[in-house]
This record gives sequence, C-alpha cells and structure tokens, in this order.
Amino acid sequence: MADFDPVQYKKTEREVYSITAPGYERYGSAAFEAYAKPLLDAAGLKSGQRVIDIACGPGIPSLAAASLVAPGGWVTGIDIAPGMVELARKKAWEMGIANTTFQEADTEALPLPDESFDVVLCSHGLVHTTDRNRALDEMRRVLKKNGGMLALSVWSTPDRALVIGIAAKAILEAWPAALVPGAPMWFDFGPEGSIEKTLAERGFKNIRTDRFSVALETATAEEYWETVVGISGRLQMLLRSIPPEAAAQIKTAVLKTAEGFRAGDTIRIPCEEVIATGRT
Repeated sequence: MADFDPVQYKKTEREVYSITAPGYERYGSAAFEAYAKPLLDAAGLKSGQRVIDIACGPGIPSLAAASLVAPGGWVTGIDIAPGMVELARKKAWEMGIANTTFQEADTEALPLPDESFDVVLCSHGLVHTTDRNRALDEMRRVLKKNGGMLALSVWSTPDRALVIGIAAKAILEAWPAALVPGAPMWFDFGPEGSIEKTLAERGFKNIRTDRFSVALETATAEEYWETVVGISGRLQMLLRSIPPEAAAQIKTAVLKTAEGFRAGDTIRIPCEEVIATGRT
C-alpha cells in the first residue's frame, strides 16, 4: 500500500477541485447552502466584523456572511484551488456583493497577519487539510486575541453522514486500496468528543458543539449518484483510475443503497454534520 504524500495530496486537491468547481457549484450549491446555515447561526456574525472563510470553495458561506457583517464588515475567502477562487469572485460580482475578497491560499500557511479577524469560518474544510494541528494553529493565529471566534463544521460518522457515507462504504468494499494510511478522511472528527478534544488541545476555549442533520432529496438514485460524483473531485479521479469493473461495482452498490431511502417519489438521504465553536 502506498505511503501518504502530503505534498502530492495538496497538489491533487488544487488541480482536482479547480477542474471540478463548476460541477461542485451545479450539484452541491443547494446542499451546501443548507449545511452552511447552522454554521453561520453558530458564528453569530455582527455588522462591522472582519471574517475569514477558510476553504471557501465557491463562496457559499462567504457570500452569506457578507450580508450579515454589513455595513462596515468584510469577508475574506481563501481556498487552495484557484478554480474555486475564481468561481467565488464571479458569484460575488454577479450578486453585487462588494465587501468580499477571495484569494488562493493554503490553510496551513495563511498569508495574513496575526490577529486580522474577528471570526474564522470553515465549512467542512478542516477534513481536507494534511496537518490539522497546523491548520488550527493558523486559524487561531489570525484571530483577534481574547474573544476571537472560530466556527467550523465537520462531517459526522459515516453511518450518520450518509450522503457521503454510502459512497465511502461502497468504495472501501470494491477498492480497499483507496484507503491510504495517514491520508485525510471525511469522517475523522465525526465521533463524539473528537473535535472538542482537538480544539481544546490547540488552545481554544469555551468550546461548544451541536449536531444537525440535513437531508439530500433526489427523484432517482441516479440523480443522487450524479450529485455525489459532481461534488467530489476525488471520487471522480478515483473512478477514472481504477479498473472499470471496480468502478461499476461502486456505482451499483451506491444506487442499490440509495433506493433503500425511497419514500414514494422521493429519495431522502440524511447527512449529519457537527458544528463546533471556540474562542481564543
């Protein structure tokens, strides 16, 4: 089994999520807007605040946050994938949102001064970093001391975050080599107490967590499959790189499981996220 290479991992993330940014927007925008709402509620944003949205993707939390901190506030979105950054900029321009800026940056080495922000947002971005401690240390560094707010979301366990858990199970059964020891996993912070422990170890205080389930509704299992593939550049890459029979096995298993969530004309698959907040 191949060793995990963090440098190559970041290179791939940058390339894959740039290429798949339009698909991510097309298939995932409605779902991720729903996932972002509890995060924004927990952050309690106020006018005049300076906010950084880490791993902003196409700007879903950033653009929503911009209206919450107006007037006088500002939102900076950063993402490792230039394609995502360009898409977020385009959306801000089309929506007439002027109090935002977007730039390409690595979460583990933010090109920003100490104590620059009142709030750090991170919507499902921490699970993509190769050094979680370093990423959290960077988030804490750019927050104002004595009261700066961190608000982040992570996926729950695979049996609860089923929108992606179904696909993850099918992948591991059909192609176990996809699991590389040391590589970031979607569900690393899903178990009870995991994210709380990690935030406390990185020096955050007044830590609180809540769990929210947001269901994905589709008319067909095929539509669900297209959505999952559309939002995951990594899955797209995997399906192209493995033998066709293994890829077909994964899809067949996903479609069969998804049908088990059908109620009448709708397939409704629950997906639990964990919202965590902490103070400097």
